[in-house]
Amino acid sequence: MAYPNSQSNPAGAIPVWMVSSPPGGAGNGISANGSVGTSSATLIAASTFSAWVTIQNRHASQTLYVSFNNPATANDFAIAPGGALTLQFAFGNILYGLGSGAATTYALIGM
Repeated sequence: MAYPNSQSNPAGAIPVWMVSSPPGGAGNGISANGSVGTSSATLIAASTFSAWVTIQNRHASQTLYVSFNNPATANDFAIAPGGALTLQFAFGNILYGLGSGAATTYALIGM
């Protein structure tokens, strides 16, 4: 499958789409990190990102579960250790998270 503006990809790497600004105007990028335990908590508050967000599970062995519904549960979208997820993200969205163990670490970057 060809991706817009993609380069040759012989190693089979995952393509990355670059976004220069959110729809409707310029914006500043935001990055953060934190940890979440075995109780659902807010990972991204409303009005934080307005175009996209990538969340990476930085923990070596624990799973990070994320959801737009509160509370996040172990039945929601799972991000494996070291894995990442990129989402389109509206200005009013809230993302909740839950770790499979205490102090499941994560990093966020987006716009």
